[in-house]
Amino acid sequence: MKLMSLAGGLPHYYNLVLNKMQHEFGVEVVVVVPAGNGATLGAGVFESKSGIEFKVIYTEEYTTYYGKKFFKGLKELILQEKPDILMVNWPYQLAYVFYPSWYRFLREQNVALISKEIPFQVPTYQQAMNYYLRGGGITENNQNHQKSSSPLAYIKYWLVRESRKRFVNLVDAHINYLDEAKDIHASYGVPPERVFVTANSPDTDYIAQQYAEIKKEEIPESNPFRLLHVGRLVKWKQVDLLIQATVQLKSQFPLTELHVVGDGPELASLKTLVESLGAHDYIHFWGGIYDMKELGKITLASGIYVLAGMGGLSINEAMCFGKPVICSVADGTEKKLVKEGINGHYFESGSLSSLVEVISRLFQQPDQIKKMGQASKKIIEQEINIHSVLNNYMEAFRFAIKHQAK
Repeated sequence: MKLMSLAGGLPHYYNLVLNKMQHEFGVEVVVVVPAGNGATLGAGVFESKSGIEFKVIYTEEYTTYYGKKFFKGLKELILQEKPDILMVNWPYQLAYVFYPSWYRFLREQNVALISKEIPFQVPTYQQAMNYYLRGGGITENNQNHQKSSSPLAYIKYWLVRESRKRFVNLVDAHINYLDEAKDIHASYGVPPERVFVTANSPDTDYIAQQYAEIKKEEIPESNPFRLLHVGRLVKWKQVDLLIQATVQLKSQFPLTELHVVGDGPELASLKTLVESLGAHDYIHFWGGIYDMKELGKITLASGIYVLAGMGGLSINEAMCFGKPVICSVADGTEKKLVKEGINGHYFESGSLSSLVEVISRLFQQPDQIKKMGQASKKIIEQEINIHSVLNNYMEAFRFAIKHQAK
């Protein structure tokens, strides 16, 4: 089986997943990425070519007549590589709709089509117009899209909704992280058997290996009152909210600390905030750390992992190292991982008082921090891990090849 995936870049964590897919699941993987900076990759996403064991093809991205990005010379690459499956995400799926000859070409080549989305900001068909016109969804800058009731906006969002309805029904299978995906796709007319909920995971085997290596050395002593955030420093991560919560908690719990791992456009403003609050002695910025062993040591020295805003795989990673998780509404990854009162707690999205109250509850019961951390590790080992996720991918691949439309 040969898979070609269209991607906006090469995030370091996903490279390991594709390596695993190729070596342990017998899938020949080819990834097509932009030659240069991909326009669809989020700010601060760390890309790496290190350790890649699958084939990467760099090709030029261009802006299509409908305003979204696509790749030049893709037909030639399809003829050259002869994949069984083409897997794409937003916005590349739109080519199925706006380039009918491209779609027919793929069918002539017997290429099964898979759409891969989360989709945590996709409304149902019935809700779509109201959702878009009211500025539904948020950007990485933590802002709602612009509200509009103009006739032009109505036409634009009608086209968005109808384009989605078209492409979701053209593909042979959907890979999604959320259980809600089945209902969302069903509202656009997609049969439930074509929707595969895979959940989301980094290479948990690799993380377990790094954990084992750390254990051979001196395991860092953990401070149950040390909070940890790992991720890109963009506004929708709401690290500023976590900083403010840490300052409030410090007065009640003197051992409170916050360690922030990550880089991004908000780093300077977050450091300025810490200085203005006089909190530089107990809030530490590590910068971007992408070596899992080094990150593991920092995680093991912490007590609680906190995701104050959007995010995903950092939850899995913290759980691999046996840490409880506090979060609110993230990208959907959390819904299968964080079980209220078992391995973590949820707080009210955007609420400082709720975040402080939830952390304070755990600080008052330090024994629960260790117990919940053990529950986190058990969930990774027994429920959501690289093997369970890739087995779900394989199920979707086999279905798409067997049931592809002719």
